[in-house]
Amino acid sequence: MKLISDHKVLFSILIAVLVINQIAIFSVSRALGVEHKYSMGIFQAKTAMAMEIMMPIPNEDGKTTHLKMMPTITEVPGEPGSGDVVADAMVVMMAKGTPFYAPAGISFDDPVGSLQLWHQSEKQKLSPDDNQRYQRLIGLFPCNFCCGSPTSVTFNGRCGCAHAKAARGFFKYMLQNFGDKYTDEQLFGEAYRWQAIWYPSGVVEDYLLATGRGDAIGHKPHGGAGSDGFHGLQKQ
Repeated sequence: MKLISDHKVLFSILIAVLVINQIAIFSVSRALGVEHKYSMGIFQAKTAMAMEIMMPIPNEDGKTTHLKMMPTITEVPGEPGSGDVVADAMVVMMAKGTPFYAPAGISFDDPVGSLQLWHQSEKQKLSPDDNQRYQRLIGLFPCNFCCGSPTSVTFNGRCGCAHAKAARGFFKYMLQNFGDKYTDEQLFGEAYRWQAIWYPSGVVEDYLLATGRGDAIGHKPHGGAGSDGFHGLQKQ
């Protein structure tokens, strides 16, 4: 009986260590640019939190990306559990309405109009400190659905497409007006909220892939997705 009891204690300790280790893996250094290889681990996320978004983060090679939850500013509902995984994914990946910070006329409900208006803010001038943050953000933010290749992602600062210009305008506006209120990580994730309404199919595919439901609609290779086309994750 004592041997069985000892085994139970050891098993409990092992589980505790695994849990702590898993938490540590996802908590270590939130700074952008640091490699965090995405791993399903022993716990596989099935839903997004209300103020997080699943998005691609650069790998150390500077050419490919892995998928990771990043904090946002705009809050969205969690997965409603409707039984339709695609519809549920759209709820957590695509915000609705007008965020409090947005200039007049910009809304998640108007992707085309907002794209054009965010672009206008790209002309704003920044302070030296804000410009340093800006250069860091655009140097890491991927323009991954219309530019680049699976093994060579195009980053925002080197892209001339309309979506990249709009993202640069978003970063400049937010740094100038809310730079003291939000971290680079929050601005990074929030910028992807806008990318989501411009590329709904791509972001939903990535989200379902990362949460273990990649077969729901499949996954098309895109900029930075890697030679396997799946961000280093095996096809679910």
